[in-house]
Amino acid sequence: MDIITKKTDLKKSFWLYFHLLGDGTEWIEYNLPNPSILKHINKGYFIGWAVDGYFGTKKGQDFLNDIIARFLLTFKDQDIKRLSFKPNLEDKTAHILAKAYKLKEFSKELKSLPVKRFAPKRADKFDDFTFWAIKLYAEDLIRMTGFIVYESLETWSFNQFLGHKERSTIRAKCRSVFNWYEERDFKIYSPKEKKYETIKLWYKESKMTRAENMKRVKKEEESKNRRKVINVITSLLSVEYKKRNGKWNITKIAKDTNLSRPTVIKFIKEFEESSSYNKI
Repeated sequence: MDIITKKTDLKKSFWLYFHLLGDGTEWIEYNLPNPSILKHINKGYFIGWAVDGYFGTKKGQDFLNDIIARFLLTFKDQDIKRLSFKPNLEDKTAHILAKAYKLKEFSKELKSLPVKRFAPKRADKFDDFTFWAIKLYAEDLIRMTGFIVYESLETWSFNQFLGHKERSTIRAKCRSVFNWYEERDFKIYSPKEKKYETIKLWYKESKMTRAENMKRVKKEEESKNRRKVINVITSLLSVEYKKRNGKWNITKIAKDTNLSRPTVIKFIKEFEESSSYNKI
């Protein structure tokens, strides 16, 4: 295990952690920073970069999602897969550089995502133009990159239709389209495969009542707020949110995340009682 310095606490960092096929040198071609961890396995290798930052804001989350999507696009030929777990920093077979990076250090080197400004005219022939425009744009993304980044789909849809449709309506259509393709590993079924009737049936059955949509929005909002709190208490800056006695400064966390004290206390308690907290 090659440890360069012990100044950085990698266990508290956010990780961009992937599995790639190749000999372990593919990242050099794109002039990326030295990986924080690199481990060869029987089929390819694990590679990851520790990231220092707070991603609880919408701007931070959008930037993070953009970087992740660009990693997936850049290393598409290496059959890249993002890993949901953190690397084992005690693995003696891994090469570890105890350094965390800022997201902006990756932004200039990775491939850019394709941008399409206008709604596909192919949607004109359908009754629900908004839904089918989003669906067809999602298929265009799949053809160009092999996958869909939900945040990119939603941002494009808001730019297209906000003002003509309510935000909640647009978001519900985006989520419905994204879930459909995600569940099918982002595979597109052509008319020749006789799948359009299936899609039409799915669209009819997937229309949400207002009550169902509000319930979903509330659940997503709670999940978003929970991530805000967890990002604060697990980042490299988490020490700034602790009092001298070692307890969390609930007031400071609530102020910086724009949440109430009871909400912050609830999410911290849930996280500290979870298995995820024990692994940090």
